[in-house]
Amino acid sequence: MRVVRTATAGVCSTLLAALLTTTTATPALADALTAVEVSSDRETIAPGLSLERRTTLDPAGPVRTSLLRLASGSSTVPRLLQQDLTTPRTPADLAAAAGAVAAVNGDFFDIDRTGTPDGPVVVDGTPLKADATPQTAVGVEAGAAGWTGRLGQVLLQGSATLAGSTHPLAALGTRTVPADSLALFPPAWGAGDRALTVADPAAGAVELEVRAGRVSAVRAPGAVPVPADGYVLVATGSRARALSATPVGAAAGTDLRVRDDALSPGSRGFALGARLELVRDGAIAPIDVADPTWAALRARTALGWTATGDLLLLTVDGGTSRSRGLTAVETAQRMVEAGARGAVMLDGGGSAQLVARRPGDAGVSEVTVPSDGAARPVAHAVGLVPAPAAAGAASVVLNRGTPLRVFPGLGRRVEAVPVDAAGAPAPGTPVLTVADPALASVEGTRVRGTAPGRTALRAGTGTATGALDVEVLGPLARLGLQAPAALPGPGATADVTVLGRDVEGRAAALDAADVAVTTDPALLRAEALPDGRLRLTAVAAGPATVDLGLAAAGVRTSTGVALGSSTVTLDALDDPAAWTAGAVRSTASVSRVEVADLPGVRAALRLTHDPTGQPVGTSTAALLPRAPVRLPGGTREVALQVRGDGGGGWLRGVLLVDGAQRPVTFAARVDFTGWRTLRAPVPEGARSVAVERLYLAQTSAATRRAGALDVASLQAVVPPPASTATATGDPALGPLAAGGPRTARVAVLSGAGVSAARPASAEHLAAELRRAVAGGARHVVLAGDAVGSGGRAGTGADVDLVRSVLARTLPPGTTWAWVPGGGERGTPAAGGLSSAGALPRAVDVAGTRFVHVATAGGTVRASDPQALVRLRDDLAGAGPAARSVVVVSAGPVADPDEAALLRRWTTALRAGGARVAVVESGAATGVVREEEVLRVGTGTAASLSVAADAASPPAAARSAAPGVDDGWLRVQPAGPLLDRYQRQVR
Repeated sequence: MRVVRTATAGVCSTLLAALLTTTTATPALADALTAVEVSSDRETIAPGLSLERRTTLDPAGPVRTSLLRLASGSSTVPRLLQQDLTTPRTPADLAAAAGAVAAVNGDFFDIDRTGTPDGPVVVDGTPLKADATPQTAVGVEAGAAGWTGRLGQVLLQGSATLAGSTHPLAALGTRTVPADSLALFPPAWGAGDRALTVADPAAGAVELEVRAGRVSAVRAPGAVPVPADGYVLVATGSRARALSATPVGAAAGTDLRVRDDALSPGSRGFALGARLELVRDGAIAPIDVADPTWAALRARTALGWTATGDLLLLTVDGGTSRSRGLTAVETAQRMVEAGARGAVMLDGGGSAQLVARRPGDAGVSEVTVPSDGAARPVAHAVGLVPAPAAAGAASVVLNRGTPLRVFPGLGRRVEAVPVDAAGAPAPGTPVLTVADPALASVEGTRVRGTAPGRTALRAGTGTATGALDVEVLGPLARLGLQAPAALPGPGATADVTVLGRDVEGRAAALDAADVAVTTDPALLRAEALPDGRLRLTAVAAGPATVDLGLAAAGVRTSTGVALGSSTVTLDALDDPAAWTAGAVRSTASVSRVEVADLPGVRAALRLTHDPTGQPVGTSTAALLPRAPVRLPGGTREVALQVRGDGGGGWLRGVLLVDGAQRPVTFAARVDFTGWRTLRAPVPEGARSVAVERLYLAQTSAATRRAGALDVASLQAVVPPPASTATATGDPALGPLAAGGPRTARVAVLSGAGVSAARPASAEHLAAELRRAVAGGARHVVLAGDAVGSGGRAGTGADVDLVRSVLARTLPPGTTWAWVPGGGERGTPAAGGLSSAGALPRAVDVAGTRFVHVATAGGTVRASDPQALVRLRDDLAGAGPAARSVVVVSAGPVADPDEAALLRRWTTALRAGGARVAVVESGAATGVVREEEVLRVGTGTAASLSVAADAASPPAAARSAAPGVDDGWLRVQPAGPLLDRYQRQVR
């Protein structure tokens, strides 16, 4: 069998005509002014190949993208990776088999039946899959200007001659053989069942195996492997009837020609299906925004190329609480921003995946977070394969390129990996040295701090070298775990990092070998790991919170580890009136059944499903609650009692995580009968989680069948609270400074809950204001929930009452600002108010810049789509002239990405020379320091003194002795007046 490929230059006219006549719309670009960058990084993972990771945040949510950029002229080359046409494998497996250092998923594919790619396939210039009907493909090949991509059509033009009779070929390596047609399956087909390719089995089908120019077998289509030295022909309908009597031994031959407009003549490149053009001539191409496939927010993968010959591979995380996904237009916009001259969409959703090998690693690992929750096998992948590197180490990678921080007298193990020119591990034992021995020392692979300062760590083996920045912080002042630890039961383990901070809150990980750990051995076991982490192992079942004592360099603390869990029943799942059935390519119904074989359960819901006679494709049968079932805070897992039917379906659920849909898996295969407890994980860090649906999916048309599942007792698995490390007193918690031209006292009040229906509430606020004035307050901040209580928003009358209290209580010259929180939503104070009228985004009080942040619902952007951008600009606008800046928020910022942004911006402001504090009303009264930024909780009422001229520059703070504070800010709790009133109204 010989396939002849013909090609034409440029995109064929019929393709352009189709693109231009389709009903399309090119919407305006998303407003870039509403998006802010949370984080970004770039690393080189092979010669000419970089990985760029970026997280942005806009009113619709966070977006995480990963971009592989292969530079023109690189010795690393792109290849289409596949095992064969019908054996899906994960991108990681495909990359490992091909020696690729990175890969993304490829074309859409027949996930329900054969596993075959939807579009054409050309590998190393050889067509493996094509149809007699033109299909759009994108070709990638090397050109004079680097890597080039081209859209074009691939068309099969061929015939087969059997026993002297010639028949046209409808397809090569296809997923579907049309009626009354003949298709050819080459050895690259693999082990897929060709019976699944027959469009109409009732019309009849036959396959003929050909070897050495002769028919070697005539049989019904099946999964017999295609011979390596031959091919298989599958005939359907009338064509099958004409060929079924072909005798074994009859002469057979083919004339295979594939017209390929996606690659240039003689090219050794590759081509794969391209369902949607994203970018044309450097601009967003016309996209049908009415098509839900392109309009939905989903995980995406795209392939593009630049005018200078770079190849671009973009993957967008989606379907998770940490990344909302993108529409097709937004994906195109990202490709344009990356410099694409042309780009196409590849498969997305659960297929969207990117893997890469970081320098020094032995193999690739996942970079993106698959929306399925686990890596999905795909038909093929676009891989990037480096040229063979010269033997021996070319450089040394230290600590994966992450700068090192240590404390005086304490050390950290440094990973030093020799790598060859392609970034793969190479033989060698690096020797480590420090540039300034007065600041740090080296003991084997451990770097130990001596005195505060900055130096460099150097490594060498043979001619290979490497370097790493090292910062020795001030003496250790605080200890704790980097993140709370929870262990579900006996034998469960968690590898945690012990985090230390100096007096100004600068943080570094500690080597567990330097930490003395104490705990109850009957409940918990702790051991230091070679990589510096601490392994915690549960001994007892719990539930309990176990004390974990940590001590290092004379600093001691205690924190809590959550052991075991308790279950909270959310729904007994015994009332069919509370749930409805839904189905796709199936029928479904829900009913109540009595249960006698499950202790503690009397009844369950039965989900009956039947995909018989439904169209080909994934069938689903779902249970939907009348309203989403909310989970209690801190839930780690959702549990469900399930009586299986042995049908092999995929049991999943959909959670609403902070309003975004997140699929979870209870069982990859329901291949059991009888009752089982199934659990699905709940994403950490979410503010709100609810169960939106439970559903059974059957993806294989060959094996799907009717059945019934019984489900009972929907429960939340909640660990006990894991307490944080005991906080130590901070010098900022102390007597207020005396007032002056550049020193002011400021009162911060929250949660007053004034209501026109409760006149006493106004008197309590007035009393608190009088006390603040008596204490010398020149400025008052009402930081959220001055009206409303118990989750109820206030009214216009409530707002008027607060304003009248302020007017009659505060003396002339005392200014006020009302920063809105949840209680102000929907009221005239929703946008904030002040003594000057509208709430200014920032105001100067005695030389200190106060920046106001509304945080209704724990998020900044909920109040205003532009709020994050304005906050960034307000902080940046403080500039070097501001000696002191106080950010006041109406409650803690709960959104993790927003919290990370606020930390990043305030830390940068401090590094620029300003003293910075973040004041969160409603949070427990206290002060902690993080990277020289004071984070202040004011409770319901507190007084601050801010002395602008006392604010020290960063260098002075870093050289200060432990316990020394410049006194620029002091915090004093204001007493129990509002606390007492709030307890009364609750």
